[in-house]
Amino acid sequence: MRARKIRTQNLLYFARNERGGAMAELAILVPLLAVMLAAVSEFGRYFQNYTTMSKATRAAARYLSNHPFTDAEKAKAKNLVVCGKLTACASNERLIQGIEVAKVCIESTGSPIVETVTVRIPRDPADTCGATLDYTPIFNIGALLHTSFNFAPKISPRTTMRYIPSS
Repeated sequence: MRARKIRTQNLLYFARNERGGAMAELAILVPLLAVMLAAVSEFGRYFQNYTTMSKATRAAARYLSNHPFTDAEKAKAKNLVVCGKLTACASNERLIQGIEVAKVCIESTGSPIVETVTVRIPRDPADTCGATLDYTPIFNIGALLHTSFNFAPKISPRTTMRYIPSS
């Protein structure tokens, strides 16, 4: 009888004791918070890369709109998109990972007089000009979620400016 009373008291003690409850809640929330952190950081990195390439295509289009539309100037503009400067650079000096001069398209409208200049990175792999630029994530969000999800959108900015012929 006494043993049963002690057992009942111990069970009531454990039922009323809330120690460890916070640890259980933390164990439930940590995986969710880790996935949210990974997702937010990947979206942030993607938009940072897109903005960098958008500004680079804008700078190249601005450069070409004020300079003669020759092959040498086009090569300088492509270097401006890839490296952020008019001269070629090493692979570790590129603005973002994976960008190459061959992935940049430079097009114009108007013939024989150039009217507009467009600098772009193509989205469609079947495009005859350049190649697509895929975003490379740091985190594999699909593995965190135990799915086949892969966050790898294309980075494909485009800028068009009016050509100002030099006199």
